[in-house]
Amino acid sequence: MDVCPLLVGGGESGRVMGYSGGGVLIKCRYDTQYTSNQKFLCKGPWPGLTCTDKIKAGVKNKWINSGRFSLFDKTRAAQFWVMIRELTVEDSGTYKCGVYKSGFDVYTPVELKVEEGESLTTLHLVITDSLSSDTLYLTFSSLIG
Repeated sequence: MDVCPLLVGGGESGRVMGYSGGGVLIKCRYDTQYTSNQKFLCKGPWPGLTCTDKIKAGVKNKWINSGRFSLFDKTRAAQFWVMIRELTVEDSGTYKCGVYKSGFDVYTPVELKVEEGESLTTLHLVITDSLSSDTLYLTFSSLIG
């Protein structure tokens, strides 16, 4: 099995695996009616009402950084990406990627599993959106086993 230190889901990311010292990229989709709403990634049990925000952003089409977390809301595609860097085993658990709205928030659970890594590798990743022809370039160094 090939192991990639930066996971990129083709659709919504439901289960994500990473390695300590490395990173993951989580893709979250939302309904087009929520393009102007603030997006978030939080950590907490599923199902459950308690969830600790890891990153939230209302800025569109621009990377927003908060510590080891970055979020990019691509409104034309009605999706947002969350990158988590410098993973630790303690990052493992259930996350919710979602949209703040009046009443109840809309979110999808994402299960992250982080394992110990052993060697350093560098990944150059290019993501092109076929609908808009927008391209996202990432260079990522990570530990893998």
